Amino acid sequence: MSTPPNAGSTSPAPDVRGDTWNGFESGLPKSWKSASPWRQTIQRRRIMLLDDLARLELKDPSEQEQRAFLINGLLSDANTASQTKVGIRKWWWGNEIERAWARLHEVEERTIDLLPDTELAARASEALGYASVHLDADDTRQQHLQALLADPSHINAADLRPSIVAVLRTAHENSDRSNQEARYLRNRLILASGACLFFAALTLLTQRLFRNNHFLTLPDDTFKDSPWQYLFLVMFFGSVGALFTAIPAMSKVPLDHSPFNLPLQQGLLKLVLGPLVAVVGLLILDADVLHVGSSNTLIGTLLLATVFGAGQHAVTRYVDQRASEILTAETGPGKSSFANKG
Repeated sequence: MSTPPNAGSTSPAPDVRGDTWNGFESGLPKSWKSASPWRQTIQRRRIMLLDDLARLELKDPSEQEQRAFLINGLLSDANTASQTKVGIRKWWWGNEIERAWARLHEVEERTIDLLPDTELAARASEALGYASVHLDADDTRQQHLQALLADPSHINAADLRPSIVAVLRTAHENSDRSNQEARYLRNRLILASGACLFFAALTLLTQRLFRNNHFLTLPDDTFKDSPWQYLFLVMFFGSVGALFTAIPAMSKVPLDHSPFNLPLQQGLLKLVLGPLVAVVGLLILDADVLHVGSSNTLIGTLLLATVFGAGQHAVTRYVDQRASEILTAETGPGKSSFANKG
């Protein structure tokens, strides 16, 4: 079998006829000056799998056909998915990224059947490292594979292959589920942010239309602008207060273990919720519901708006906790190259 070229080369599309390797189709289109990280991760993983398949010395024609299918069918489709332009609908539902990873996962699992017996122990250890991230320690499939590896002198390839595949398949399903949950949460955060932005804009518009009905009591000092401009100023400082809580929350969430940018959506939700909380807080003070004093100066009112804007964290911290649970499910001390789903 001919030696495959360097993974970074730009050669024709991979084509396997019989037992002949004709090269990689490497990377994303040259016209793309930059690409999303998930596309680059798909390409790196695809090249690694191509390399694994290319180096195998397969004599059985059925195994050669299986390898040809994995390369020309599944890996080629993953490559196509990573190069497909993603519109709003595909971005919302994650069509292409899930399609690409489904193909890569299937290739990983099917490659186990083509490996020589001498490589099974090493691949089993690698699979266990990946499983330790995505499966519970008491998972029966994981424990069964560990038991098979416990005595290296009696390793049975016939038992080891299906056990490795079972562990990988279950871990892949859990990994995919975590990423789906991340996408669902991201979409809900976008909808919530849109709703907050809509109500903030509606509040400003209503105040501008009904100029004689002040939502907020104007300060007694030199503020001479219209009520809606005052309301806008209050909302702006509410966003400033929200920013104070958005930065620490975003910095605590791991960014490199999910294809969906949850921290960005968390921050946006805080920034658009802060103005509404600031307005509601000042309305409560103006109505004297809590029987506490309020400021009659512009600076004092804006400081209160900033404090109320930061107070939205009492609501959004539950979102932060949920996002952290989803993203940290992708991390762990046993993370291996299998887990590089970015």
